[in-house]
Amino acid sequence: MKLRIIHLTEYRYVHPVHGNFNELRLTPMQSRWQDVPFFLLRVLPSTRLQRFVDFYGNTVSYFEVEEPHQELVIETTSSVNTLDRYAEGEPLNVPLGTFDYSEEHSRLQPFLQPSGPVEIPPEIWRAAVDVRHSHGNIFELAKALMGFVFHEFRYVSGVTDVFTTSTQFFQSRQGVCQDFTHLLLALCRSVQIPARYVSGYVYDAMRRDLRGAHASHAWVEVWVPGGGWHGLDPTNNCLTREHYVVLAVGRDYQDIAPVRGTFWGIADRAMRVSVHIEERA
Repeated sequence: MKLRIIHLTEYRYVHPVHGNFNELRLTPMQSRWQDVPFFLLRVLPSTRLQRFVDFYGNTVSYFEVEEPHQELVIETTSSVNTLDRYAEGEPLNVPLGTFDYSEEHSRLQPFLQPSGPVEIPPEIWRAAVDVRHSHGNIFELAKALMGFVFHEFRYVSGVTDVFTTSTQFFQSRQGVCQDFTHLLLALCRSVQIPARYVSGYVYDAMRRDLRGAHASHAWVEVWVPGGGWHGLDPTNNCLTREHYVVLAVGRDYQDIAPVRGTFWGIADRAMRVSVHIEERA
């Protein structure tokens, strides 16, 4: 699938600010399943852009606007060609307990532990163990845990924020894609399935009203020995096929926030984010 994506973030400050420093994780990842022939980042007021690759392999752009300003615009335009990760089927032949700790421990350990908002209290662990009893292989169990999150929790905007933990979401039973993702991470890690947070976009080509199709989206990737990372979207209860575009990966939202920054000045501000995705011929 060939997609064109425009992601616009606008900040408006009530009073002039300065020394506005930001890190951006808005560059689509290059992989076997995703090619990025074009990417353009534009920032206003104009400033020098620099880049580095972080611990998880994400491209991070950063900049500082030193002069006083009352508006900051961050716009990315991307062309992305995607392939279906599941075109050759699902990895359903890998039983639980196959994970080789001696060989893969250091690389996958961050995705097996609680991290930031991904908390694993006893009630979440018990929920994961209850689901585990009826499934014998890694990917079937991961899909069953995804189904549990989708069916037991409600998608409700405006009731959580970026600091909401998996414990709080488990108790309130309502939230958005970020919360669904954090809870599925906690459930997978509870039963020793390495799982990481993914930020990106989902293109709703069939107009099925997929949740997250009109903004940035989040989902989970689980590690299957011999098969690599495989994506699961608990917000929509589906596998992440060619209509998903990966921006960044990490342990949780704190690792992959699309825009994170600081500035000097009075904190009153308004933010607007819009995402437009279209399929190219």
